[in-house]
Order: sequence, then structure tokens, then C-alpha cells
Amino acid sequence: MTATAPTLTLETRAGQNVLVLRGDWVLDHAEAFAKIIAPSPSAAIDATEIGRMDTWGMLQLKELITKADGRAVLNERQQKIFDFIPEDIPHPERERDSFSFGDIFIGLGKTSIEAFKTFYGVVSFIGEIFLTFIKSFLNPRGFRFHSIIRHIDETGLRAVPIISLLAILITMVISYQAATQLTKFGANIFTVDLTVISLLREMAVLVTAIMVAGRSGSAFAAEIGVMKMREEVDALRTMGFNPIEVLVVPRLIAMMITLPILTFIADIVGLVGGAGISVLLLDIPLGQYIDRVQSVATPMMFFIGIIKAPVFAFVITLVGTYQGMNASGSAESVGKLTTLAVVQSIFLVLVIDAIFSIVFAQLGI
Repeated sequence: MTATAPTLTLETRAGQNVLVLRGDWVLDHAEAFAKIIAPSPSAAIDATEIGRMDTWGMLQLKELITKADGRAVLNERQQKIFDFIPEDIPHPERERDSFSFGDIFIGLGKTSIEAFKTFYGVVSFIGEIFLTFIKSFLNPRGFRFHSIIRHIDETGLRAVPIISLLAILITMVISYQAATQLTKFGANIFTVDLTVISLLREMAVLVTAIMVAGRSGSAFAAEIGVMKMREEVDALRTMGFNPIEVLVVPRLIAMMITLPILTFIADIVGLVGGAGISVLLLDIPLGQYIDRVQSVATPMMFFIGIIKAPVFAFVITLVGTYQGMNASGSAESVGKLTTLAVVQSIFLVLVIDAIFSIVFAQLGI
């Protein structure tokens, strides 16, 4: 059945202007309808001769009746549809082609509001973690030691091989690049100084934190996000458990234990890798390398690197668990938040490391 285009005919009946509507008022004729509509506000409306009509057509008819001050004649079927449609129909805003100067402030305002909401959520999340930790500390039975041990195994012991390999590779790169430049000045021995200082103060803890953020931080976000998607977090609340105590605190404690240990392992393995480079490529005897390391490496230098590890661990766990808790009921949300957790963790680790460097420089350490 072919649809007939809608028409509007102005007729005079009993000395009164009447707008007679004919044709099929369906969405397929939207373009044709937009071209012909030019109703007179003083004319009444007769819609009884309309053929087919869908919801779109009734919306157009309702708008015409409103312009005609409600004077309209409808058949029984049309009246039922007319009564079914609500009075106030929201109209979506059309996309504006032009860009105004005010859009800049609108964008800044929306961004500021979202940033404030995120900041408020993170601060509230930290407060919940702190209160839960204090409560568990006062009542040690609140600590879930089995969960803590499991996370120590997952985030610490299983990460030792990749962290060790990475530490060796990073040390080899630093030593080789430094030796390439220092050889020009006959200062090969200072390659050991550069390797030891950069490894103990910065590279070991920084590379370890970045690797753990990509490995464990993403796992935290994904695990908790899937639990949130399956409504397991809500089930914990229903059963009277605190999700922060069950899901967040064990991961935080485990991470703050394992990251300093992994940093220490990276220091040791890195120094061993530096020894291999020095002996094989720089022709520095092992005994001379060990003596040089002992003269350069100080306890303060070692602790400068180690003291950063718990801070990085807290940030990585905080971001991963926070993003997991914010996951909605879709796999797409879990994937996006997992990626966001890794990006934010690495970014914050680098920012905090820069702050540490500035503070230590100002203190002369």
C-alpha cells in the first residue's frame, strides 16, 4: 500500500476558515510535511480525513492544534492517540553548527564540575579506607590475613621474575649508554657511579612501580569491576560485609608490603646486571666494580629509593580499587575503567616521583 503525502487545505465552512488535513501522516513524509506546513492561527482544524497516522504524525497534529487554540475535530481513533500523548514533550536540542565564545566557559564549567566530583569521590574513598583500617587495627580479627597472603603471592612473588628481568635490562641500557659517552673522556670508571646512583635513587623503584601498576593495578580494577558488574559488591553489603574491608584493605596492605620488597630485589639484581656489563664490556674487574659500588652507594641513597615504594603502592592500589568500585553493569565500562586505572596510576607515580625529586633536592639529600 503506497502512502499518500500529507496535505493541508484551507476551506470555508459556515463562514469559518477550516484547515482540512488529508493524506497519510507518517514519518516517511517528514520532509514533505516540513515544506507545506504554514497554518493560519485563526483556522480550525479538521483531521477526520487523515488516512494512516503514526506517533510522529500525531505529534505534528498536536502542534497544529496548539497553534489553532485547541479548535479541532478528531475521530475516535485519533482522539485516543491524542489523549495518550503527554502534554509536555521534551524536544532534544539541535546541534549548533556555529561555535560561540560562551561554549569555552560552558566546557570549562562542565570539566570543573566533573573534576570536583572525582576529587570528592577520591577523598571520600580514602576516608573510608582510613576508617576501615583503624577499625581493623583496633580489632585485628577484622584483617583478612588469608586474603592478604593471597594478594602478596599474586602481586609480589609472581612478579619477581619479570621485575628481575626488567631491572637487569634497564641497568644494561643505562650502563651501556653512559659508557658510550664517558669512554670519549677516558672516564669509564664513572659509569659505575652513574649506574648505581640512578638505579638506587630512581630507576629501580620507578620501573618497578610502573610494572606493578600495569600488572596488579589493572588486575585490581578488573577484578572489582567484574564483581560490581555481577552485583557481588551489593551482595556483600546485603550480607552485612563492608566491601572496603573485604576488597580494598587486603589489597592495599599486600601492595604496601610487596612493592618495597620488589624494589629491593630490583636494586640487588640491577647491581648484579651492572657488574656483568662492567666486566664484559667495560673491562672493569669485578673487585674494582664492587669497591666502586661500596664507595658510591650510601644507606641514604638506598633509603631514598625504598621510601618511595609505599607511597607508590598506596597510589596504585587506590586508583585501581577506586576505578573498580565505579564500574557500571557493562563489560565496556570495566574495560574502560581498567585502562583508565593503569594510565592514571602511571601518571600519578611519575608526578609523585618528580615531587620527591624536588623535595630531596631542596633538602640537599
